[in-house]
Amino acid sequence: MPPLRPALLLAIAATACGRRGADRPPPPPAPATAPAPAAGPAAAAAHLAAPERIRFVPRVTATGTLKARQASALALSVAGTLERVAVRRGQEVREGALLAALDTGAAAAALRQAEAAVAAARAQLALAEDALARTERLRREEGASEAQATQARAQRDLSAAHLAAAQAQAEQARVHLSHHRLVAPFPGVVTRVPDGVGIAVSPGVPLVTLVTTRELVLETSLTQAEAAELRPGARATVSLPGTGARAADAVVTVVVPAVDPATNRVPVEIAVANAGGHFLANAYARAELPRGAEREAWRVPAAALVQRAGGHAVWVAGGDGRARTLPVRLLAEEGEAAVVLPEGGGWPEGLRVVTDPPVGLAEGTALAQVRG
Repeated sequence: MPPLRPALLLAIAATACGRRGADRPPPPPAPATAPAPAAGPAAAAAHLAAPERIRFVPRVTATGTLKARQASALALSVAGTLERVAVRRGQEVREGALLAALDTGAAAAALRQAEAAVAAARAQLALAEDALARTERLRREEGASEAQATQARAQRDLSAAHLAAAQAQAEQARVHLSHHRLVAPFPGVVTRVPDGVGIAVSPGVPLVTLVTTRELVLETSLTQAEAAELRPGARATVSLPGTGARAADAVVTVVVPAVDPATNRVPVEIAVANAGGHFLANAYARAELPRGAEREAWRVPAAALVQRAGGHAVWVAGGDGRARTLPVRLLAEEGEAAVVLPEGGGWPEGLRVVTDPPVGLAEGTALAQVRG
């Protein structure tokens, strides 16, 4: 037999090896890897804080016009020619200060005539009294009759009556002369004066307008519910939106116990002290008035406040750390804070306010408190 070639021997060996490998069982499959559990929703980051418990006085806001406590259009009671205007517009005057005057030539002459008549009547009375004294002395000496004495007494009484009449006429002339001067009946500020002198003035025609400025009155009104517990003497805060002037010591002076039929509101007057002159008469003003008794309330960040079903609620978190809304009654807004009262009355124990609710916060969202 001829010897096998080396290449043929290698092929036979490879075939034998492949057959033996085919006779082995396949390796077992690799164990399956268990799927990773699904991750839950991440907690929303939020700041949580306890609400601030406070004592709160409910207040109501009203608007109106500031009026001068006294404002008078002053006129003279006699006719004449305007001779002098003693004040200027905007001038502050004291009580009794001269404001304007008429020409007093005729009135002064009438007074002098009346005073002369008084002097004449007084002299006539002196003569009559002297004659009566002489007649009575003669009567005691039987040098004069009773009829003469009676006549002397009558003459004395007539002279006394003439003197009284002359004195009354002189007083009338004196008063008439004084009416030619217009004086301030109260301290105040002049807001209107005549344009010039030399004009004819009629009785009762206003010449000068004088107003008080040291105390003003805010005339406003409230609804019946707002005025139900308001009483004279209550303190109020009055401010001028136009200038920023503010007075915290204003006092309610009038609460009319009747409804204005034209507005169906209750008229209210508030006295505003104005010694510093910061308030202006006839200016638009705003007043904050107490409404009801002091009560317990809670101050929370305004950002935590939301509207719910026609009312308000506050985002809070309980012991489970989940967000929910607490129905509240909004009592007041104070800038970045709100004063609220939970619908149930007191603040539920353990509830904290979400001071900065995340966007899209929903009921039941888990919250992770952020420190700082």
